[in-house]
Amino acid sequence: MASIDVGGGGHSGKKSVNSEIPLIPFIDLLLCCVMFLLVTAVWNQLARINANQQQAGQQSQVDQLDQEKIKVVLQVQSGGYVIASTAGDRLEIPKVADKYDLEGLREKLQERKRLEPNRRDMIIAPEDGVVYADIVEAMDTVVGEGFPDMILSDGSLL
Repeated sequence: MASIDVGGGGHSGKKSVNSEIPLIPFIDLLLCCVMFLLVTAVWNQLARINANQQQAGQQSQVDQLDQEKIKVVLQVQSGGYVIASTAGDRLEIPKVADKYDLEGLREKLQERKRLEPNRRDMIIAPEDGVVYADIVEAMDTVVGEGFPDMILSDGSLL
């Protein structure tokens, strides 16, 4: 314990005002406050993926920004990936040994980025029954290859 000595007491007739301060509870309170501030800090946004989900009956953000723009959709199907667009092109990337071909997807996305360097958006439309971890891997790959304005949607776009 810490103590404070302010003089007094003794022969002058004044009462002694010395006191002891309990430091352990004060330090505990201070550490709790520091831990609370660390936990609620904004640092958890570093590993965040921004994904917008299209609701039924709503226009997606891509539709709202530009009605005439060609949409590029990455379909995650049970048989593999399909990169398609509203312009009519369709590129299939089949599974390799019952696993999704992420390297093949990376190559096709890099090729797409070379063809359209200003494109930042892509719609990901998973099929029913696809494992969520496979969808997240596809989302990570799309963002990593230069399409940060990703929109997660259902498979009814094309």
